[in-house]
Amino acid sequence: MKSIIFFSAFSLATASLYYFFKAPDLALAEAAIGSAIIPLVYIIAISKQREFLVISRINKDDIFLYHSGNTKGKGYKLLEDFTKHYNLKLVISRGNYDDLHGIFRSRNIDLVIEKCRDTGKYILKGKKTSVLMNKLEQITRDEQEIEVVKIEEGEMDD
Repeated sequence: MKSIIFFSAFSLATASLYYFFKAPDLALAEAAIGSAIIPLVYIIAISKQREFLVISRINKDDIFLYHSGNTKGKGYKLLEDFTKHYNLKLVISRGNYDDLHGIFRSRNIDLVIEKCRDTGKYILKGKKTSVLMNKLEQITRDEQEIEVVKIEEGEMDD
């Protein structure tokens, strides 16, 4: 939210410079687009991002994502704290992303969790371009049994 405010302020300062350099038409356009329309689009886009969709491809009996009452697995606790920090709703779906219908298409998936058969590590796969993935990678850096893998947008469908 701070970056949107800074963007608007910078745009308003730029519009002022255009006005002082005798270009009122550019100043008006910059103020209208940069200080009003673009921040509004950003705010609408941010407000629509309210869910953090996780696809679990690990065994149902695995305790990593287990949650019942006060008992929570390490992975569930980590994701719950992460989503609470960013004011998101945690949605965990089991199975493949091919099974998803409607609004839950593969491009809407934020994270896929798998367990490596060789090492036993939990692999958290997410989009390379996601800011949330960068934050999740920082949080899990010290966790030995968790590995974060950032992948390209099209690779999510393999």
